[in-house]
Amino acid sequence: MKNVSFLMIVCLVSLLYSCKKDEASNCAAIQQVKIVVDKDSFLVGDQIKLKINQQPTTAYYNWVHGNNINSISNTESVTIDYADKKDEGWYYLNVSNPNCASHDDSVYISVRNKPATAPCTSTNNTVTFSSIPDISPATVTWAYDNSWNRRTITAKGGYGYPSFNIYFNTFWDTKEPEDGEYTITGMGETDEYPVYTVYLSSIYSSVFFEAGSGKVYVSHVNGKLRVTFCSIPMSGSLGGPSFTTTATGMLTAP
Repeated sequence: MKNVSFLMIVCLVSLLYSCKKDEASNCAAIQQVKIVVDKDSFLVGDQIKLKINQQPTTAYYNWVHGNNINSISNTESVTIDYADKKDEGWYYLNVSNPNCASHDDSVYISVRNKPATAPCTSTNNTVTFSSIPDISPATVTWAYDNSWNRRTITAKGGYGYPSFNIYFNTFWDTKEPEDGEYTITGMGETDEYPVYTVYLSSIYSSVFFEAGSGKVYVSHVNGKLRVTFCSIPMSGSLGGPSFTTTATGMLTAP
């Protein structure tokens, strides 16, 4: 019986030693976990997949994006099938185990607008209309509009000619707009998100014209913002009959 008891003690000690060794190895592995991503810059519509370089035997994963207090995932990877601007920012990972010191890692992911080319050509700093006078050449400004509290690129002709405004989403108040396609929408829909939106308006003979739909195309030439637009339908009234026109043009910030 003494021999049996001794063997049991030896086995138990061996088992405890093995468990401690495995636990130490697992804790060490947790400290070596890093976020792995194929690249750190993506285009809208891309798939983003965040993984880890190695998987400890036992660990808990807490992913957080930006200031979001809620976990994105409790697994070893996070997949975003369709990247959007809201997916840009810092991603934080906390790896933990009750018996180990926790470990943190982070990575910054950039998401940018898809490049796009305007389907028409136009003379720089002109706006041509189908039923009101053209603005050519235009006096162009690129500034913050205190009336609407957002940035706008504006074209003006001489006395008796229309003015034309392209208001950018408030997201771009302190940032340079990215190149690519932007959707024309109402003024109220250019508040922060979705960020690739603009609002178009024009005033001629006291008629306030607005664009309800369409696209504009942003690019940069020699570091200057350029916006191109093609046959954009616009309408307005003076409280009676509706007036319509279409606008095509290219405006480059001074």
